[in-house]
Amino acid sequence: MRPIWTAFLSVALSGCLTPKGESGPLEARPLIADCGLPVGTALPDLTAGPEGPALLFVQEKGDTVNLRWASWDGERWSDTVTIAKGTDFLVNWADRPALAFGDGDDAHAHWLQVDPRGDFAYSIQTTHSEDGGTTWSAPDVPHRDTAVAEHGFGQWMVGQEGTLFAWLDGRCFDGHPEPAKAPMEVRTAAWTPALGWSEEVVIDSSACTCCPMSSTALNGGHMLAYRDRSAEEIRDFSAVSLRIDTLGMPQVTNTPQTLGPDGWYMPGCPVNGAALASAGDRTLAVWFTAAGDSARIRSAWHSEVSWKSSNDLQRYEAVGRAAAAVDGRGHYYAAWLERQENVSVLVGQSWDPQGSPQFDAPLVLTAADAERAGGFPTMTGLDHGGVLLAWTTTGKEAHVRTAVWPPSPE
Repeated sequence: MRPIWTAFLSVALSGCLTPKGESGPLEARPLIADCGLPVGTALPDLTAGPEGPALLFVQEKGDTVNLRWASWDGERWSDTVTIAKGTDFLVNWADRPALAFGDGDDAHAHWLQVDPRGDFAYSIQTTHSEDGGTTWSAPDVPHRDTAVAEHGFGQWMVGQEGTLFAWLDGRCFDGHPEPAKAPMEVRTAAWTPALGWSEEVVIDSSACTCCPMSSTALNGGHMLAYRDRSAEEIRDFSAVSLRIDTLGMPQVTNTPQTLGPDGWYMPGCPVNGAALASAGDRTLAVWFTAAGDSARIRSAWHSEVSWKSSNDLQRYEAVGRAAAAVDGRGHYYAAWLERQENVSVLVGQSWDPQGSPQFDAPLVLTAADAERAGGFPTMTGLDHGGVLLAWTTTGKEAHVRTAVWPPSPE
């Protein structure tokens, strides 16, 4: 990985904002925090589970890494279930494991496994459940190559039509005379219980090497966003629509569309992905850019066939690492990291179902760690309104924190 952004330790902040339609300031209400996860947890991933939000995380004990998940009952986390554990896991602050549930009892998870054949080589290990995440299958691998290379930044896309998985694939680096010029591909494959993984399909033949991807469900398919890489080293985000065809193969149904465009010339990877959230035919995208030497958070809305960009979102200097979700009422939420001098914070904005922002300026949610160990925030929507957030605090040991935003009425 080749991150370029410096990190700062966080301190506590409080903030004020003016909601749309009100003349006076409204004091920022604190998040409702839950400390049910133990110290030593990291790399949270929130998703919609069979009975509410589900949280995936890792916990290291000595040389062993445990991949676990828990369900949220509205007040607390359930006892955790171990999905997999091992001494050869690759634990990376940006390339995180992920969990996804289907409409029935099927569930899917993945993590990274070190490839001992190379210093920067690793594979993606996936596992599947047919009983809602209680028991898990033996691991399998979605990519079929034997290259000594990086395979990571996986993205699950689960729907009624089946299961898709996309990842960044570095097989072109293996044996390349100039690795800095080797292309990183975006690939996808479909999975079924009867046949396992399908043949792979190349979505894009040259993408940014280590920016996380994001996906969201659409009517009859999915949208996938990734940071593209042109021959001129412009690193703007592209989005494509995917579905599974009648033969059970992944199908890309449109040419890549640029979210911005930012025109960001960047001869290296900023390790900063976009976030997507959809309801009906409206999709929100939120991402980080430093085009024009100005670090900021941008957003765009997609409806029907095109993207429409909006104004920059951040209050302070943007760090990025955006997350986004939609709640059961159709309200959109996004959160990201910012810093001002030596202070780093997690901030957020929300929008009504028509895409109108709820606050004149993003709300400061909590103190946060902009260092690598702080990782990425994650969120998932709640049926009755609001979102559940998860992020990692650091100190002697990492600690996954969770909170409801906005809090329930008093």
